[in-house]
Amino acid sequence: MSSLLKIFLLLFISASGSLLFGFPEMIRHGYANCITCHVSPNGGGLVTSYGRALSQEVLSTWQRENESNFVYGLVKTPDWLNAGGDFRFVQTHLDTPALKSGRFIYMQADVEAAATFGKVTVLTTFGKSNEIEAPRFIDNFMSRRHFVIYQATNEVYFRAGRFQRAFGINLPDHIVGTKRGLGWDFGTETYNLEAAWIGESLDVFVTGIFGRPDNLDLNREKGLALRVGHNLGNTYKAGLSYSYGSNNTARRHLVGPYALLGFRPDLFLLAEIDFQNRQPTAGDKLWGWANYGRLDFEPIQGLHLFLTHDLIRADFKNETTLKRSYGGGIQFFPRAHFEFLGSYQKQGNRLISAEDNDFFWLMMHYYL
Repeated sequence: MSSLLKIFLLLFISASGSLLFGFPEMIRHGYANCITCHVSPNGGGLVTSYGRALSQEVLSTWQRENESNFVYGLVKTPDWLNAGGDFRFVQTHLDTPALKSGRFIYMQADVEAAATFGKVTVLTTFGKSNEIEAPRFIDNFMSRRHFVIYQATNEVYFRAGRFQRAFGINLPDHIVGTKRGLGWDFGTETYNLEAAWIGESLDVFVTGIFGRPDNLDLNREKGLALRVGHNLGNTYKAGLSYSYGSNNTARRHLVGPYALLGFRPDLFLLAEIDFQNRQPTAGDKLWGWANYGRLDFEPIQGLHLFLTHDLIRADFKNETTLKRSYGGGIQFFPRAHFEFLGSYQKQGNRLISAEDNDFFWLMMHYYL
């Protein structure tokens, strides 16, 4: 495989991320806990009726009354049922000294539903698989997440099922180093048992990770994760995460701080740094790190101008393990149900090339 083709495949895969509907930057409006707007205690995925209302009143440029409701309110669901769905498309363009190439990608078509009976909520998703050439028709579809939540008190939650561990910032963009680079890309959810305490100023998540017992060939990690977050005033939050995991090829420890900083309602910074110690079953220990940052300014409600930086280096002693990207873009929420994002980045993978390359992409997201 030529170096240019490897670069294109790397960037093409990178463009297929960002598949979760979640906005940790809502800290700038005083919403420090994800469960305020999401069914999941750790955020992401299906939003509550309150979250839908906020998407209309706070995130979108233009609004109409009740416009954010499920399929615009044309379908009425019973009080115990919450439903939603996500559809995403992306246009990519790669520009190198030797190659210019673009591609239109149909990224996601998922529906999601949650049924609540008293203190118990059952949630599941159903959608198109990411497999390019599935061997059977049924393999074209999958349930990315499914779990049961038990709310013991106003602050205490227990969750069991298939989902991502709570670690760092629950970013909607899973292509970054602190997610994909550490092995937690979209589609890598494991079966877990989670306990969470979510208070007004402090939240604690403890997760037991049991891998994928339904598919041992995936060789997913088993272990433990811990995340603690503390609100520093109404619009600032900082925390620390730790994770231990092991599989057939290695065991590792991860630890690092994160911060959600809402300087003003129109200006925020998301930042995370994680340090990794990885011990392969055969070989020496590897020390590395990953970091991510996004500085965002919203001149008009619903219109965001942002700068991002993303880096992962799996081994401090080996420069070829360095992958990084930096650039900026525009994100636009014209009205409820619609999101558009255009981005330009310089992206590089030192294993493939010493040069960084230009990468452009335009994403459209529509949710039910």
